[in-house]
Amino acid sequence: GYYIMRDDPSYMIVDCIPADPKAPTGHKHNSRLSFDLFYNNRSFIIDPGTYVYTADKDMRNLFRSTRYHNTVVVDGEEQNKFSDRELFRMGLDATVNINKWIVNDTFDLLDAEHNGYTRLKEPIVHRRQIFFNKEKEYWIIKDIFTGEGSHQFDLYLHLAPMKLKTTGKNTIETDNSDGTNISIILLEENGIKMEILDGWVSFGYGHKTNAPILKYSKRASVPTTITIAITSRKT
Repeated sequence: GYYIMRDDPSYMIVDCIPADPKAPTGHKHNSRLSFDLFYNNRSFIIDPGTYVYTADKDMRNLFRSTRYHNTVVVDGEEQNKFSDRELFRMGLDATVNINKWIVNDTFDLLDAEHNGYTRLKEPIVHRRQIFFNKEKEYWIIKDIFTGEGSHQFDLYLHLAPMKLKTTGKNTIETDNSDGTNISIILLEENGIKMEILDGWVSFGYGHKTNAPILKYSKRASVPTTITIAITSRKT
């Protein structure tokens, strides 16, 4: 269920957990096709964690929602349906299918998709292709949407607690003083809006810390795509 692209000391881990009806859903989050990125001994793009359970139902539901993972929300809907009142139950709407998985000394390639949004009135399939060039230390993440109609697409990236800066119309860079940084580059415009939001990450139960969120948004008819590149930046 997890696919790991590794070239020490860096790796990306991608959530492709299957929809197993036998598995308990009490601790499940909406994280299909979400990824974490660890580059040169530092966490950059991370899973925000759990924070709390019954002590705060709104925060419980936020931290397990699709928008609190590094993946795409379509029309404001969840990948897997859940009730705000049932804090330990989640549906099995999103089934992941692996189209291609290649690993070698120079690159890794993952091509996967999920069908969690095919239940919409105008159904959508979210397909994600991730290419990792190990020699030049960059990742290309291409989200592909097919199906029917016009929809709102929101891609969220949750950063570890660190400073961000805008260095170009379509480029965000981390600003860590130790010189270990990355650039996140939007490779296509096509009406895409880029924002930096205030968010939270939780490294332990009952504790949360401020951290930035990158959000890329567009409304478009399908088929359509959102493509970003993540590159290393040592200063």
